[in-house]
Amino acid sequence: MPLKVTLRPNEKILVGTAVIANGPTKAELVILNRVPVLRQKDIITEKQADTATKKLYHAILNMYISPDQERNFHGLYFLLLQKIIELPLDVEGLDLMHEVSQCVIAGDHYRALKICRKLIEYEEEVIRHGQGSDQGLSTDPEGQPDSA
Repeated sequence: MPLKVTLRPNEKILVGTAVIANGPTKAELVILNRVPVLRQKDIITEKQADTATKKLYHAILNMYISPDQERNFHGLYFLLLQKIIELPLDVEGLDLMHEVSQCVIAGDHYRALKICRKLIEYEEEVIRHGQGSDQGLSTDPEGQPDSA
């Protein structure tokens, strides 16, 4: 089933491993085959991944856009997952972690990314309410997962 994508002026989109940049006007693309597709707003770069949940998102993103390299990101994914689970999370946080993991196990990385976005929002809410550090749920000053 074709996927129709409308791009705003100057918006970028990732189609497979290709980055496509739109010009100064709105454009419509029709993607006829099954490839990873992400809008610019849904991409977190390695540099932007400054908390454990953002690093988790970035690992899943790499699994999604490079399915042939997915196994290379499993170790990092499970390490980050373990560090996040060791934190004092409430039921909402644990449920989100469970949903993300179920999607990753099922190979539904796009859905895992969407749920992981909710986990990032959850983390930001925890930080706003003073229940976590200002570095996110579990990163040390060097940006590595805490040993908790």
